[in-house]
Amino acid sequence: MATLEKLKEHIGKSKSALTEGIKKAEDAKKSEEVRKLRKKVKRLSRKVGKKVYFDKMAEAKKKPKKERKSEAS
Repeated sequence: MATLEKLKEHIGKSKSALTEGIKKAEDAKKSEEVRKLRKKVKRLSRKVGKKVYFDKMAEAKKKPKKERKSEAS
């Protein structure tokens, strides 16, 4: 799986490509290229969120069960 830094780098590039695509497109809502770029940014964002969540849960699993319950509340 890709590292968090690499994913954030890819998101930054995708977001800049998206803004350029929006500027170039005549009708940004109907442009197929812009739609693909938006999907890519969303997909990468979900991937980063998933990685952060799993890293956080891995850290929580290292703690005793009693301490995990108190943090969840």
